[in-house]
Amino acid sequence: MTAAAAFKVCGSCRHTWASWEAFVTDPDVRFLGLQSPATLPEATVLVFEHWCGSSVSILTRRLRHLVPGHPAAEWPSLRDTDECPGRCVDKADHARCDRRCRHTMDRDILALVTALHATRKRKPSRPEAWPPAL
Repeated sequence: MTAAAAFKVCGSCRHTWASWEAFVTDPDVRFLGLQSPATLPEATVLVFEHWCGSSVSILTRRLRHLVPGHPAAEWPSLRDTDECPGRCVDKADHARCDRRCRHTMDRDILALVTALHATRKRKPSRPEAWPPAL
């Protein structure tokens, strides 16, 4: 498969994933969290670590097909307001958000990806220490 046809290519070791499903269920990929810039909701990314040590990020907008017709696209951003519980600020917070906020769609994508990522199987070729402790 060519890198142009791939869903994602590791920037370090050049490993290639054909689809988002192959990427998110790969046992050599560890999920780290969601990064959501306050002023650029279209730049929100899911951050992963590949076994080679490289960080691999995916724009959440590339996964919006997982939540078709989500109403959050029409909602305002509540980030940095009194109504915001601050979940998007903490990369380690993987919980859903119940607010009518533009970022709720990305939190729902996060929940789906986290659930799918939990189905991955450990490869016997990897050391038991993988993933390394942060």
